[in-house]
Amino acid sequence: MLSVSEGAQLLGVSPARVRALIAEGTMPAQKVGRTWTLRDEDVLQRAMEKPRSGRPRTPDSKTINKSPFTPSNDPATSSSTDSENDLHNLYLACRDVFSQRPDARLLEKTSQPEEASFYVAVADFFLQQKQLELVRQGVY
Repeated sequence: MLSVSEGAQLLGVSPARVRALIAEGTMPAQKVGRTWTLRDEDVLQRAMEKPRSGRPRTPDSKTINKSPFTPSNDPATSSSTDSENDLHNLYLACRDVFSQRPDARLLEKTSQPEEASFYVAVADFFLQQKQLELVRQGVY
């Protein structure tokens, strides 16, 4: 969790601008007491998008990506057990790789903002799981 001033520093804008983004609903935030808090991944995602002033561009058909994970209706080409194994292996690989939050340099080297957002979201998921386990154990 970040304060408004920490988020502003990461985004390269003033705290007043961050508060304005919160007020217009562009930047998700939560009120804790009298202060606003921002999620790390929301600030990093906005920083990776590098928004510009003015009206947003309308996406053309070339920039709209279709998901490569559309299910196949042909039982001969797809098996549910293969898919389940693939998904389980993906989970295990992500758990191993994202045991730590991704470094900011890694996020800057990504080719698309969506890729950086994915890394942050997956790392955040595993961090939340660790926190829940600590709460269950009474440590936190």
